Amino acid sequence: MNDQGPHHDTTDHHTGHHQTDYETMKQKGQQSADEIKDAAREQAESVFERQRDNAANHTHTLGTVLNNAADEFDRQQQPFCSEQARKLAGHTERLSQHMRDKDLHSLCRSVEDYGRREPAMFIGGAIAAGFLVTRFLRSSPVNAPEPAASSEPHVPGQAL
Repeated sequence: MNDQGPHHDTTDHHTGHHQTDYETMKQKGQQSADEIKDAAREQAESVFERQRDNAANHTHTLGTVLNNAADEFDRQQQPFCSEQARKLAGHTERLSQHMRDKDLHSLCRSVEDYGRREPAMFIGGAIAAGFLVTRFLRSSPVNAPEPAASSEPHVPGQAL
């Protein structure tokens, strides 16, 4: 006994309304998905560009710090250290410029290629950058809470 009733097939065989409604909804859904994808891509690119520019500025600052370190090595008559710091500063400045000029995918490829071509400079640069960042953070003033007037607890009614 088959009790599917007259509503078993909702497609109007004469006009095809069911199929047309489905195709219209599918098309609208695809269009909405494409719009969301485009908006997400634009937002991601915008965030990447801001972060890229921020990183390029920090890298440029690192190059300036390395040049200052090279000057200090010169004053201390350390020509080898001065030369290495200047080389690293030059590489850092070029990296900063490349960062500004490239998109995300080409930037990643460039960094990978540089690491393969110049592994010693790449590792040395990473170590130097870490050292300089650590020194910078340690020398930055820390906003510590002001010390209490007395290390002993204050009891109301007790003279200090």
